[in-house]
Amino acid sequence: MESARQQALGQLAQVAGDGWLLLAQLARVIVLAVRAQLVLEVGIGPGVVTAWIADALERTGGRLVALEWNSETIERVMERLDALGLAERVQILEGDAHQTIRTVAGPIDVVWLAAERTGYADYLRAVKGKLRPGAAVIAEGMASEGTRALREELSREREFATVELPVRGSALVGIYWPERAMGRR
Repeated sequence: MESARQQALGQLAQVAGDGWLLLAQLARVIVLAVRAQLVLEVGIGPGVVTAWIADALERTGGRLVALEWNSETIERVMERLDALGLAERVQILEGDAHQTIRTVAGPIDVVWLAAERTGYADYLRAVKGKLRPGAAVIAEGMASEGTRALREELSREREFATVELPVRGSALVGIYWPERAMGRR
């Protein structure tokens, strides 16, 4: 089952195309590295990253809470997750992410932002107090003009160490490091 699942995950990413495999692998590695127990995904798109995160959470024993407004997208992604044997790791909350994000309890180990780019800064502010020290925040599509507010937010926030990667329109990875803001290493 394990190798069949890995093959199916790879095929799903290849079908989606345009850099999805690299994003999915990035998400998986980060989830495993922080031994995530709770991952928050804002916007599920085709479900490629969702599936790879859920697969990593099989190893860490964690769970994924995803936020999505489109019921057809939710149905399609849950069918894929069920076929992969990963549906039990995932809870998808339907509705406006600006509202549903406030219902997610922490501590959160990884946040994956893949929704409307102009909302990224709001999403970060909504969960910042729920992040575990060392949590990763990943935002895809950072080449978009709509991400300016997130860039400005992170430039003011000394609590995040960030790097931008040239993957699928640029992905930003930030590690929440509250001690950094206090001048501690």
